[in-house]
Amino acid sequence: MAKVCPGCECNYFEFIQKFYRDNEASIAYLRDHGVLPLEVICPRCKTPCHYRAERHTWYCGKYKKIAKTKRRKQCPYSASDFNGSFLSGARIEPYKVMCFANHWLSKQWDYQTVSQCLGISLATGAAWQKYCSEVTEHWLDNQEPIGGPGIVVDIDETLFGKMKYEKGKSLSQIWVFGGVERDSKNYFIVPLEEPVSQNLMSLIQKYILPGTVIVSNRWNAYNSIKDYDYVHQVINHSGDSIDEENAEAHTKNVELLWRDIKEWTPGPGNRLQFYKQYLARLLFVQQHTFSTVNHYFFREVARMYPPDFENEETPSNSCNDVQKEHDHENKESEVSD
Repeated sequence: MAKVCPGCECNYFEFIQKFYRDNEASIAYLRDHGVLPLEVICPRCKTPCHYRAERHTWYCGKYKKIAKTKRRKQCPYSASDFNGSFLSGARIEPYKVMCFANHWLSKQWDYQTVSQCLGISLATGAAWQKYCSEVTEHWLDNQEPIGGPGIVVDIDETLFGKMKYEKGKSLSQIWVFGGVERDSKNYFIVPLEEPVSQNLMSLIQKYILPGTVIVSNRWNAYNSIKDYDYVHQVINHSGDSIDEENAEAHTKNVELLWRDIKEWTPGPGNRLQFYKQYLARLLFVQQHTFSTVNHYFFREVARMYPPDFENEETPSNSCNDVQKEHDHENKESEVSD
């Protein structure tokens, strides 16, 4: 896990105190975390652009000589600071994006609070919840593998979801699969697609490094583990080792993980298609301390939406407006040598 930026650790209220109604500080934070670019290279001239802070715009402005004349003209390229970023097309101010994410990453998240405090509509809140969810789902799909030669990893599967009034048919459920390192307690968790056993080995190979000692229950889907580059130990559901040589084999660590996570499991009535969304947010918050969760969230934002202006050729409408103003201020753009 990457080191937290100096001075970046702050709790929920400290984060609000730092950035509420302060777009300048918010943009600086986003730039420091790679969400916004530190520099933009003009794709036409291949030279660094100038930044116009009041317009959040990068522009080139380099003069080029016109062939076979003594005249020169100025490069018209300009681009919004937010092009291709998490804030691309955003209709709310940067500080509101920061505060929205801060609240969304808390256990007390709710639409009404964020709508009233930030002055945004419920529809805007729903849209930004979707954007934030895409970030944590991206993180969930790209978790670092665990284990390694000689390292013990307990694996298990469980069913998330509750029955209405604890009886009858469950309204929404999803199978999830995970593993925990016996010593370090590093773990991964991913949802299982139906049928749950078909993609199991591909997930094991993706999230567990070769040479790992894998401990599992007797589920038939785990039988093929021994055919790959793993050491496989098996227990039964009572916790008794089947192999007398592996008497200490157990899956208590992963079972404790299920217990902790299910405290945050969405209640009855939640839609099945959003369970991965719920799970991703839950795991992201659980794997990071409350004082660093924003740091890692915006680092993941930068990983998902890296600023890239190399292929940007046509300025957006807002950039055109800025360029017109720039051209007006430099109406002598074509001058003699």
